[in-house]
Amino acid sequence: MEKNQTNIDVTHINPIAKYFLTLISMFQTNIRDYGMYIALIAIFIIFSIMTGGIFMAPINFTNLLNQTAYVSVLAVGMTLVIVTRQIDLSVGYIGAFLGSFVVVYVENKGVPVIAALFGALLITIAVGFVKGWFVAKIKVPAFVVTLAGMFIFKGFLMLQTNNRTIPTTNKFFRAIGIGYLKEFQVFGISISIPLVIGVILVGLVLFMGIRNRKKNTLLNIPNEKTSLFITKQIVLLLVIVFLTYTFQVYKGISWLLLITVAVVAIYHFMTTRTTLGRRIYAVGGNPDAAELSGISVERILIIVFISMGIMALISGVMYVSRLQNTSPNHGPFWELYAIAAAFIGGTSASGGVGKVVNAVIGSLAIMSLKNGMALAGVDANIEPIILGSVLLLAVVFDIFTRNVRPIDYVGIHIAHRVYKDEYQKALAELHEATNALAEAKSVEDGDFIEFEYALTNAQGNFNKIKDKIRVSKEEDFLDV
Repeated sequence: MEKNQTNIDVTHINPIAKYFLTLISMFQTNIRDYGMYIALIAIFIIFSIMTGGIFMAPINFTNLLNQTAYVSVLAVGMTLVIVTRQIDLSVGYIGAFLGSFVVVYVENKGVPVIAALFGALLITIAVGFVKGWFVAKIKVPAFVVTLAGMFIFKGFLMLQTNNRTIPTTNKFFRAIGIGYLKEFQVFGISISIPLVIGVILVGLVLFMGIRNRKKNTLLNIPNEKTSLFITKQIVLLLVIVFLTYTFQVYKGISWLLLITVAVVAIYHFMTTRTTLGRRIYAVGGNPDAAELSGISVERILIIVFISMGIMALISGVMYVSRLQNTSPNHGPFWELYAIAAAFIGGTSASGGVGKVVNAVIGSLAIMSLKNGMALAGVDANIEPIILGSVLLLAVVFDIFTRNVRPIDYVGIHIAHRVYKDEYQKALAELHEATNALAEAKSVEDGDFIEFEYALTNAQGNFNKIKDKIRVSKEEDFLDV
């Protein structure tokens, strides 16, 4: 790389400034992945201030996670639907119907819980297959198919409940909806479950982080900078400590949260580590290319709609368990919250892009807004306006960050110093050429091609040095 005579060493950069430049570079380069986390932190801080700390208190934060559980599960399934360029508007009433189905058959007809759940599972698989078949085989738009399903299952829900609320008394629903894991006994000694899980997670975070860096080194894969690695580890550990404290101080870890974590873990593994997951994203990225490569697009779409149905079943059971009843009023807006959570979490409306973990963050953001505004005494009529605005901003954010280029502000900072003379010279020549052309035009009319050529040449040289600075990396100057 061409350099001037100025002898500058990277170590001359203030270490604190270098750290923050590195941190900003990471956030801007990976803005699609980290944007939602930054927004969520901002939401937490704002509502904590507005509520005098009540928002982040153990009792409220635990309840917030429980309220978010059913939306998170729906958002996981909806993410895959949207990734494949489809939509499912029926999941709200399907989930409410399936939850009602289990309650009615257990409470009113005396069917064992396992049998009722199995029956609901068969129903949702069949319904998912039919929806997928209409979309994939008959080519009916998913919007139309699932809108019809929404109306149909709203009717089924009202018929099944006979338009009345049916309470639950079975211990299964009580355990799922209001049950917590707080401690267990070992030789007469009480052991804290949140504390044990917290310690295990701390160990796993440290172990996996160090192991991955060593693995990358052996495979000659570049590792992220040590300062970033340490920062990420500290942030993860602080989150684990906060959650451990929250669960320990309150009732423990709820079954609703454990089910949500299990669903997210399974789907994260499936989407990132399995052939099926890669095929789902391939279909969403380019269905025609996926078909030509030997992937059955029709089969993938059917699987995705069946998966969405299973998530609706789990969500419906979680919802009726938390409220300890089923009602014909359950179901409205569930699908909209799930869709909004997926989009807010970074799932692309054009397909092929989206992470289930980020969809859960999106659902937590939505429910945090609802919970925080309620605690802060914000007018309930303003709530949908804010939620709609956040959704729109999330989609706009997705559009503008779709082609973000990697950037290294440390390298740019060094390049500004290394190429300072070249930059100033090019800038001076540009100003000189601009002034010369303006002066020539002010004096007389005639042929200014020579001045225009000089200006074009000066502009090109200036853009060249600007681009050289903009794409500079710290590694480029290690031998300066």
